[in-house]
Amino acid sequence: MKQRIITGTILCLIFVPLLLVPELFPLFQFVMLVLAIVASIEMIRLYEKEKKFPKGVKIITIISSALIYMSCLSEWDNFVKNSEIESSFSVRVLNLLNLQIGFLPMFLIVTIIFLSCMVFCKNYDGADIGKSLTIVCYTGLGFGALTILRFLGLRFLVYLFLITSLTDVFAYFGGFKFGHHKMCPNISPKKTWEGAIIGSMIAVIVATGISFFYGEIFRSVFNQEKIETLFSNANGVSVFWRLNFDHLNKFGQFMAILGISTFISVAGQVGDLVASKLKRTYGIKDYGNIFPGHGGVLDRLDSAIFASLALILVFILL
Repeated sequence: MKQRIITGTILCLIFVPLLLVPELFPLFQFVMLVLAIVASIEMIRLYEKEKKFPKGVKIITIISSALIYMSCLSEWDNFVKNSEIESSFSVRVLNLLNLQIGFLPMFLIVTIIFLSCMVFCKNYDGADIGKSLTIVCYTGLGFGALTILRFLGLRFLVYLFLITSLTDVFAYFGGFKFGHHKMCPNISPKKTWEGAIIGSMIAVIVATGISFFYGEIFRSVFNQEKIETLFSNANGVSVFWRLNFDHLNKFGQFMAILGISTFISVAGQVGDLVASKLKRTYGIKDYGNIFPGHGGVLDRLDSAIFASLALILVFILL
């Protein structure tokens, strides 16, 4: 427990300035890129419990994860190229490498490369291609989604982690106190339906309340007169932003936010189960030990990665 507290404190001292200080945002993107690379290495080690990857394929997979991450931000940059937000660190890196490629072309390139590896690498087959693509999508897209949420505004990352953290904490205590029906005993024996429901209910109530009354709570602090709810706008990015509930009445806005919060809470729990299923399948306790007392990158961010993808999906659909 002592080690967990020390590690958690150090992480807070590192990430709080990166998130709060706008001038440090390029450094934040670089750190997220590094985390995506570390997460891809963790997943390679996971899959190698069953079968070793060829060395060249491992290098290609790690590089592909990094390129997919940067291409996500390049795609984002195309949406907001006429806004006040400057090109991101990742976009500038791609420009420097003469790789001004959006996500879809980059993903197609990566897929073609992996298919070609099946021909030129003796111990690399169709099943291994699926593993490589899983690594690239899970890490590159996941950390890309987290970074884009920071682009939209710090409040969206806070909203995301508020939901996933509260869901996780109260699902544990709710399951301990009231849990009787196992949710997925073959994946996570301690998780119960009662705990999951209690965790989601509390997280959704808290997150929806803060989101709905966001303007009232923080207007005097941040001088954000134009923002009524958490979802009223996103830093003036009118080219991309379409999720504006101002045309709805108050009840409609509340129900929309309630629905989004419920979806994100459920997505976070599914993300946790996905990570647990992979660990149980390959017989490991943690993905890594980069964070002493906490495990690996994916151990700490499994729920947040899945939930961030779900939240970006909501933004795109709406």
